[in-house]
Amino acid sequence: MATFHGEVQLRGYQQVLSSDAEALFLSPEDIQRIESQPSFAGGQWFSASFKAGMASANDQMLGAQLMGFDAIPPRITEQLVDGRLPIWPSNEVLISTEIARQLQLAVDSSFEVYFSRDPSSLPTLRYYTVAGLYETGLQEWDATMMFCHERQIQKINRWEPDQHQAWVYYGDHSISAAESATLREILPLDWDVYRPRQDFPQLYQWLDLFDTNTWILGIILTLVAAFNSAVVVFIRVIERRKALAILRTMGLSSNRLTSSMLALFSRSIIFGVIAGNSLALLILWAQSTWGFLPLDAETYYVNQVPVSWNWPGFLAANLLIFIAVLGTSILPAKILSKFHPSQVLRMQ
Repeated sequence: MATFHGEVQLRGYQQVLSSDAEALFLSPEDIQRIESQPSFAGGQWFSASFKAGMASANDQMLGAQLMGFDAIPPRITEQLVDGRLPIWPSNEVLISTEIARQLQLAVDSSFEVYFSRDPSSLPTLRYYTVAGLYETGLQEWDATMMFCHERQIQKINRWEPDQHQAWVYYGDHSISAAESATLREILPLDWDVYRPRQDFPQLYQWLDLFDTNTWILGIILTLVAAFNSAVVVFIRVIERRKALAILRTMGLSSNRLTSSMLALFSRSIIFGVIAGNSLALLILWAQSTWGFLPLDAETYYVNQVPVSWNWPGFLAANLLIFIAVLGTSILPAKILSKFHPSQVLRMQ
């Protein structure tokens, strides 16, 4: 998402992400005040403009969206798969492999794009040269997005060089709502702050659904593990009922007996956690190294199951499982510790 949208965008107040948006002006003082914010010190700001058009080449036509920058953001250069980066200012553009396939274009080939400035006038024609090809796996953008120098769009719209539709921030972390609110306070009244979640709510709701499914699956697995642990405690107590009856006869209290059973069972829990974690880490490392579990990129936006080494979350999950399993073992241990030793020994 941040490759195309950035961590945050500055656009007109209540202005949707559209190529029909009006150009706005930021003074050098406003730009300096924005760039001096501590939350944005680790990144870089780029001015941007958008323009929709109709690309044509080799008897093929395709709706295209040009995104113009004053310089190529590093996040976009990382997506380059063929050719080279465009040298700006020029008419060189960076297009996706999908656009190149549909228009039958190759590196260093040329094509034309028709733009509409005024409904009452003829379309404006511009020629562009393909400098390089990129690929992200985001089909919605790979099918239409082209990157060009921002001055190309400004000339088509007859804008001045200091008129822009957006300012885009690329950094090393996502911008929180609190940081956005702080930035909004220093902006002119006709500007506002937009994060990717605000511009693409449906996509993020779809992603949140995966998180919800993960939580549900985690809760179900925890309940299953807790139930199994309670059954194991019950079976192990039944197996050692004679030894427990002797301990009770020797004067061991119910509470001490319960603690002893839980201490004995906790060793099994720890062994199971270590064995399970070892197997899980091995599978995760193999997936991270070789990616043997593929995914459909058009559906999931990635071509393989991604692995995130979130160690705090990993430790928290282990701690949660240990507490849940040990906690559910208390009740059966407490109940079985109240049996009568005489009845158990008489049965033996």
